[in-house]
Amino acid sequence: MPSRWTDHSLLTVEMLPATASIGPGSWRFNPTLLDDKEFVALLNATVSLFFSGAVGGGSKGVNTSQGGSGDSESTVARWESFKLLLKCCAQKYTRSMKARFKNKVFTLQLERIRALSTSVSGVETRNAIDQTDRVSTATGDAEQQVRQLEVLIENQIQKETSQNMLRSATRWLEQGERSNKYFYRSIKVRESQQTIQSLKCSTTGDILVEAAAINREAQGFYQRLYTPDAVDAEAIDTLLGNVPTDVRLSSLDGDMLMELPTRDVLLSLLTHAPKSKSPGLDGLPFELYQYLAGVSTDFLDLLVDVLGAAFSGVFPPSWQQTRMVLLFKKGDPQLLVNWRPLSLINSDAKLFTKLIANRMNKVLPKLINPYQTGFLPHRLISDNGWLNQLLLSHLRVVAPDLPQVAVLLDQEKAYDRVHPEYLCRVLLRFGFPGELVSCLSSLFFGTKISMSINGWLGAPVPQLRGLRQGDPLSPLLFNLAFEPLLRSLLACPGLSGVTLSPVNIPRKWKPSPVEVRVDHGTGSRNWTLDFVSGSVAPPPVKILSYADDLEVFLSSPEEWCVLLSVLDLYGRASNAKVNISKTVLVSLSGVSHSAWVALADSTGLQWHDAHSRGAVRYLGYPLYHTESQLQDYLDGVLVKVQRHSNLLKQRNLSIRGAGLVANSLLLSKVYHLLRVVPGGATTASWLKSLTTVVREYLVSFRPGVAWSTLCLPRKFGGVGLVDIADQSLALHLVYLQRLLRPPSPNDFVSSWLVYAFQVYTGHKSILPWFCFPGLYQSRVSSVPVLKHLGKLLLRLPKLVPSSGWSASWFLDLPLCSVLSTVPSVRPPRDPLSLDPRFLVSDVSFWQPDLGIVDGVTSHLAWSSRVLRPVFLALNRDRGPVSLVFPPVMDSKIVLSQADYFAMPRSDGATSWMPDCTHWTVSNSSRSAAPVARLSLGALRRYWHPAKGTITSRMGPPLKLPAHLLLFPALWRLFWSLEMPAKAFTPWWRLLHDRVPHRSWCHKIMPTKVLSPACALCGFATEDLYHFVVGCHIKSFFWQDVVSLLSLQELLPSASSIWLALTTFCSGSDLLVIDEDVLIALGAAYSTLWKYHWRCVIDEEPWIASAAINMVRQDHGTLFSSLSLASVQAGTLALPIITV
Repeated sequence: MPSRWTDHSLLTVEMLPATASIGPGSWRFNPTLLDDKEFVALLNATVSLFFSGAVGGGSKGVNTSQGGSGDSESTVARWESFKLLLKCCAQKYTRSMKARFKNKVFTLQLERIRALSTSVSGVETRNAIDQTDRVSTATGDAEQQVRQLEVLIENQIQKETSQNMLRSATRWLEQGERSNKYFYRSIKVRESQQTIQSLKCSTTGDILVEAAAINREAQGFYQRLYTPDAVDAEAIDTLLGNVPTDVRLSSLDGDMLMELPTRDVLLSLLTHAPKSKSPGLDGLPFELYQYLAGVSTDFLDLLVDVLGAAFSGVFPPSWQQTRMVLLFKKGDPQLLVNWRPLSLINSDAKLFTKLIANRMNKVLPKLINPYQTGFLPHRLISDNGWLNQLLLSHLRVVAPDLPQVAVLLDQEKAYDRVHPEYLCRVLLRFGFPGELVSCLSSLFFGTKISMSINGWLGAPVPQLRGLRQGDPLSPLLFNLAFEPLLRSLLACPGLSGVTLSPVNIPRKWKPSPVEVRVDHGTGSRNWTLDFVSGSVAPPPVKILSYADDLEVFLSSPEEWCVLLSVLDLYGRASNAKVNISKTVLVSLSGVSHSAWVALADSTGLQWHDAHSRGAVRYLGYPLYHTESQLQDYLDGVLVKVQRHSNLLKQRNLSIRGAGLVANSLLLSKVYHLLRVVPGGATTASWLKSLTTVVREYLVSFRPGVAWSTLCLPRKFGGVGLVDIADQSLALHLVYLQRLLRPPSPNDFVSSWLVYAFQVYTGHKSILPWFCFPGLYQSRVSSVPVLKHLGKLLLRLPKLVPSSGWSASWFLDLPLCSVLSTVPSVRPPRDPLSLDPRFLVSDVSFWQPDLGIVDGVTSHLAWSSRVLRPVFLALNRDRGPVSLVFPPVMDSKIVLSQADYFAMPRSDGATSWMPDCTHWTVSNSSRSAAPVARLSLGALRRYWHPAKGTITSRMGPPLKLPAHLLLFPALWRLFWSLEMPAKAFTPWWRLLHDRVPHRSWCHKIMPTKVLSPACALCGFATEDLYHFVVGCHIKSFFWQDVVSLLSLQELLPSASSIWLALTTFCSGSDLLVIDEDVLIALGAAYSTLWKYHWRCVIDEEPWIASAAINMVRQDHGTLFSSLSLASVQAGTLALPIITV
């Protein structure tokens, strides 16, 4: 609707009619109360009275760490009384909150009316109001008083709205662009379906819509689910017998797990506790405990005692009363199997399980096999996807006839079916202390679950089996319960697993690496191979697992029955159950093997090969055989991002908020995917489409801003956008960084990466690839994941040999890449003409007893017509050399008899790579970061096209892009200004010279914009300066604004305003202007921007009074909160670079 039709703004309201009966829900403490001074005072007094013994029986008891069970029971009783007192305190205060709020707002409104009357009559009015909200009238400035009162009223209304939003989970409240919590909450609420409209009765098949009937159906479903079936003790023994005997905790590990908590431990737990999380049935959130920990040591001591009592199995009764909500997954929403149960556990109970989880994380890696990557430190879910991509791409080309498949098993309610007896047996087998096992068994299997459906709380259901989802300890306990199955599959002789088949390497490329043996100084000549030479192919992979998502690799249909027998054994031992109808067989080569297809048809399994329509989704990654399958998967992801982008556009965020959202909610959706999916034509095209979607979301205006500018850090004028094309490479840096660190027994990907390079190149060492990635790119190009890593290596700084490297590392380097000629001496052969198969070890050899690389002793193999001239050209004892190694290598290799015994001893390799701390990426002209510890952000900045300009922009040449005229400190100042969000985008566009003034429009669209003359004054050409301050009409506007703000001395002319807007400095002394002045200027410029385009688009004349009134209307409250009367320029002098 054109604005000239009405002076009102249109308001759109979205109505969502309720179709399900919504209950009152459970009481929850409102965290915003902690910002209420009156409530905090009441809370402090209540806590003090409790611990003084005046109320609630809160007198101090005996510390449970020194006492017995009686002391523990007394402690938990006091704790329960304390929690009840906290609840009563909050409930009593909030009962009268609404009345107090209305009274305060009414009082403020009344004072505002009187102040308005004063401004009209000139009579000063005073009225006593709440001391916390008193407004000074000593200056007699009634207008200023009105503005201050309006600020107070706005704050009160905002506080009330925030509280209502918390209670009702409203979807529209704006909480500020810098808080990502709002964006996550608003989008998740839109996408999540948490209301059960109806359920299908499990007995009659009827559709249930009444709240009572839905709750009865859910109660019956979960009562059956949480009732355990009998387990087979012999099956448990057999399963546990497959766990290696040395896989168990030490006594020191057990002592660490059972160590009683201290005050410092509790404070650490509370510091890292998440905020804005739904509490349990007691309604008390972490925020309340965090506050109390800062004001009451008695509270801390009591809670420490409660946690200590829990280790002995004495829990507060409220810990074993859990509220459960259901979250929809996918499928038919009328079936409860398609809803994920989530337990809302009391915050104090979660502190206890988090304490144990933190300790377990320190010892679990030694118990859990490396092929389990779920919920364990330093293990990545992407490892599973990466190895799948390697196997699929290899077998498609090299061994398509092998009937090898991946079985993607679907565990039915995996967490909810864990049997307590089985779990206890497993924990004891792994060496966990019996007291801890008994404690956890009582806590997890002595709990009663109350279903909360649509706000209605059902009758409690005893949870006699299953691990509650939502507890920080549950994923770790499940990993332990799942481990005997994984160990059984790994030890099963009937499962052979899959590996990489041999590759035919052309003779030109096939090297003959030598074995490097190490002398340990025993004199027995019993030399052993060093790490690289002694490395063998990793064992065939049999399984990959991420928590309960299990993938089993089978090499023939005969192994299917073996797999079923192991799964049956696990089911009899633990109550586990496999959902065959959702299990998928994936042909690793893409070939449709008839035997496997027949087996899938007969057993109800899903089958996938190269002829299937789309890719298989595995842990969020696509398993595919054709580019069309990959394209179909990527298109689906792009549609989701596009839909999300369209949803976010409705927020009309500023460039600051949009940049935050683009990174956090749009681009982050694909990071998980890009860590596995390698680059290629399909991926590259998709990335361009994704870039277009994100750029259109950020920059829907014209003239647009370059993608590279958007990707600049905010301190250089960009919005810190992640360059997704660079990110797709940078995400794979982790695989290279692992090879630069000492080998880890929990890292299976590195050994497979090295083995793949060995299979396709014939090399033993991976160092040649790191030093000369371009040479080997053609050899690894048939393997997409290796090709992608090769591209990454090519974009990193060149790795050059270090003087700290052992000479043995040089033996595997190709001669064609390390040899160079000597000026004025004709070499017997051009080094570049040598085949890549010839290595340094072909013209020298390793002497284990001396620890040197011998390049002077002749060898029978060097009678070759190719190698012997090279050997002679390097030898210093045979005349002038015509070929030389790089200086670092030359100083480490014996090339003359004189150096034979003088050369220092070198050691053999102890890891995949030598020390590469000298391999760095420059962050700036003054600092650099080692590649081994390089962050993704630093790597992207290194790749940014403007990196050289940014790091050297203080010197010549002086002509720079507009946004680089500002120093980083000024850009930080800009982004930190507390001005209206709508002011950021117009000002940011001004600073980037991205304003569609008439000169630009006429140049781009001469047929539509016939003249560059200003549309308002009609005389002068409208360039950027004229658009902002140069037009005489707008100069009057700025005079009114400056007068309104009383800034005539600081901003006496249009040029000073222009300088302030474009440099943030004053015109007289080039000092940085005060923040309040900048905020006011930015707000005024946003109004100028809005009114300018209203006049141009609606073809209205510019009316000076209307413009200044619009400023007052838009920013009157803001101006009243700023200190502008006595503002002066800042004290930080910065030089201004002129173009």
